[in-house]
Amino acid sequence: MSKKALRKSNIREILQSKARFFSILLIILLGVCFYAGIKATGPDMIHTADTYYKDQQLMDSKVVSPIGLENKELELVKENKQVKQAEGSYTIDATEKTENTVIRLMSYDQKQQLNQPRLLEGKLPEKTGEIALDNRAKELKKYKIGDKITIQTTEDKLTTENYEVVGLINSPMYIDQVSRGNTNVGKGSVDIFGIVPTTDFNLDVFTELYVTYKNTEKLESYSKTYEKRVKTNQKELKKQLDSSQKERVKTLYQDGKAQIQEGKEQLETGRNQLTNAKQQIETAKKELSTQSEQVTTAEKMRQPVPQEMKEALKTSEKSLAEQEEKLNSEEKTLQSKQTDLEKKEDEVDSLQDIKYVYQDRNVNPAYTEYKDNADRISSIATVFPVFFFMIAALICLTTMTRMVDEKRGEIGTLKALGYSNFEIAQKFIVYAVLASVIGSLLGLVIGFNVFPSVIYNAYGSLYNLPPVIITYYPSYSIQSLVVALLCTVLSSMIVLRVDLLSTPSVLMRPKAPKPGKRILLEKIPFIWSRFNFNQKVTARNLFRYKQRMLMTVLGIAGCMAMIITGFGLKDSIGDIVDIQFSKIWHYDATVVYNPDATEEETNKYEKERDALTVYESHLVLSQKTVEVLNDGYKKQEVVVDTPKETKNLHDFITFKDRASGKLYSLDDSGVIINEKLGKLYGLKEGDSLKIKGSGEDEKEVKISHIVENYAMHFIYMTPKFYEQTFGEKPKYNVDLLTFKDKLSQQEEEKLAEQLMNTKKAINVSFTSQIGKAMDDTMGSLNIVVWVLIVSAAMLAFIVLYNLTNINISERIRELSTIKVLGFYNKEVTMYVYRENNILTVLGILLGCVLGKLLHGFVLQTAEVDMMMFPPDIHGISYLYSALLTILFSLIVMFFMHRRLIKVDMIEALKSTE
Repeated sequence: MSKKALRKSNIREILQSKARFFSILLIILLGVCFYAGIKATGPDMIHTADTYYKDQQLMDSKVVSPIGLENKELELVKENKQVKQAEGSYTIDATEKTENTVIRLMSYDQKQQLNQPRLLEGKLPEKTGEIALDNRAKELKKYKIGDKITIQTTEDKLTTENYEVVGLINSPMYIDQVSRGNTNVGKGSVDIFGIVPTTDFNLDVFTELYVTYKNTEKLESYSKTYEKRVKTNQKELKKQLDSSQKERVKTLYQDGKAQIQEGKEQLETGRNQLTNAKQQIETAKKELSTQSEQVTTAEKMRQPVPQEMKEALKTSEKSLAEQEEKLNSEEKTLQSKQTDLEKKEDEVDSLQDIKYVYQDRNVNPAYTEYKDNADRISSIATVFPVFFFMIAALICLTTMTRMVDEKRGEIGTLKALGYSNFEIAQKFIVYAVLASVIGSLLGLVIGFNVFPSVIYNAYGSLYNLPPVIITYYPSYSIQSLVVALLCTVLSSMIVLRVDLLSTPSVLMRPKAPKPGKRILLEKIPFIWSRFNFNQKVTARNLFRYKQRMLMTVLGIAGCMAMIITGFGLKDSIGDIVDIQFSKIWHYDATVVYNPDATEEETNKYEKERDALTVYESHLVLSQKTVEVLNDGYKKQEVVVDTPKETKNLHDFITFKDRASGKLYSLDDSGVIINEKLGKLYGLKEGDSLKIKGSGEDEKEVKISHIVENYAMHFIYMTPKFYEQTFGEKPKYNVDLLTFKDKLSQQEEEKLAEQLMNTKKAINVSFTSQIGKAMDDTMGSLNIVVWVLIVSAAMLAFIVLYNLTNINISERIRELSTIKVLGFYNKEVTMYVYRENNILTVLGILLGCVLGKLLHGFVLQTAEVDMMMFPPDIHGISYLYSALLTILFSLIVMFFMHRRLIKVDMIEALKSTE
């Protein structure tokens, strides 16, 4: 045989064993598709968002101040050597009259470069009275292009209140579909945003300054380098504006003090005038009283009194009464002025504490949440695809082993004809390489295009970003190809090595069948004697082909484990909202107090709250944010909750050990922390925890209990323990409310507005809304889970088909023999499938154990610091996974039964001759 003939033989091998070739190709395709697709999804999400931010020139930093920012400060910012672009902007929160909607209005100028809106419909505002609204306005079915709206603001901050909707937009500052932030206007949360011409704002100073930097221009958003440079730049910006800030605060303080002094002087003058007027009235009263007495005496003595004198007395009395009424009114005015002056004095005194705030993009929760979602996908991508490839490698090894065994005679013949080992190995190398390369290329094309699109679109209901940008990553492509080649080429070379070292005479003889051996069950007559013939054959065959048994069990177990993990992730994700917002937190609303509220405003709030028809009970809390410190660990922000009363705390929050279900109560012996915080720092009950509040010294607290919690970090302590820890009494700034009935969204908005009008409440948030937002996020992650389940199910089907196909191919002579002996077609099929069924059951049982372990590992990998997933898998998920595996086994059985019917018994029995 020439080399040309050998090449023809190699090509012919593929054509003659198409089923085997395509089974390897499909396994590689599925493995590569899954690996490359899942790996690319996280980076594609980040790249798409980063491109959008760059196209719309989203700010890197924002400077805000309670006293606004002047134009000279804008110019000062522009002088910074790292600043690429800086713009002043105006933002106010207002209400729309007809729909009672809270709108965040932002200034827009056609010349502006930063935070450019993305026009979806209509046009951008060009002149006074035109407004472009958030696209959410259309989704809420409140406004459309052409509508007339009336906007109400305090202190006439706009030059007009009548607007026409001319366009619908998105903004890079608000990438999510729902949240638009909190406010102290209306019901406490912003419904939509809108942009109006800059000239429509009646403000003396900018409300914020937006900045981009030169040294971040080419960096990818969310990268560590980007975050680090922004922080460094903000420190430089702060240094630059510090002197300006101090100068402005000093000037405003002095001006304020001067105005207050002037007001006090005017008030004192007014009081003096009032006192003089009172004295004059008193004198006039005495004179009038004397005259009145004279008239009375004269009348008693029946002396004539002129009528003019009587009328003059009445007129004087009336005039005096009017003057007294006027003085009382003026006195009330002076008292009101004094109250205003005292408030003004407090405001001026608070100016000394004012500092400019420097914020980066992370101040927007949606910006960071998007990164968290991309990270979750990337975390899953570090675990699942590896496991996927392990199963694929296992099946490829089994398939290539079978191929080498089939070609023993041909290998021996070629060795006898003088072909070198390398030339003989070419057939298997070419076979494996072609299957791997074709499968890899198809897998890369499908994976890079399908997985990112499907998963990214799943988040479409959460974010208003442009379509995903598909990127082909060379690193993932090379990794996929290398692993695919290792799975096939390396496995075939390992198996082939033994045959290539054998002599032609040994290879050209059929491989001796494995000798029959007594199995353990045969040594237990009580059991063995009760087996019929078919059962005994099945038992012997199972233990006779141990390698095949092991491969089948491991293959099925691996696929079963991945399906269970997929369903388990679905359970864990789906359970978070229900457990957190129903079984752990029992309150319905959270009211944040205004620290500057007067006693009158506080009383009004309490009266309004208690008068609510749905109101049931309340719990006043002190909430304080601290940092948890521990050497070698990342800092975590934690909320310290201190209830004013602990006796009814269990009606609002349940403290429970997740594993044992044991309930705890809060006492003065220590604090209660959430489970995830304990895991992050390796803490247990009885340990100490170091915490540090803003501008405070480090404190150490003892942990009494660690309890179940899935969202955010909390430390709970009693008022007494708080005072011992911080050296001061807690400042109660939050009120938790429970309602008798569930409220609709409209009812919640109305209730929030009622409480906000008391001036005591500056924000009202509802547990139902937080839960819904969280549910939406978790729901999007469910799509990812279904992708995992479907992919794992497809692999399970291919694995079962491949292993069954190999099993039948290896035993075709044995099956032909029993067919010749008179076995019916169904009996022949069951001869094989009794073994398969047992191995499938064993694989399912092992897969349940592996699935639980893999699920736990994936959860730990996919979790972010601020969240924990419930680790339990529902029993129904195990059942679904098992039924899927059994279903695939039955489908494979159907196809193999058809194949066994068509077996040429004579050809099979003489195949070794």
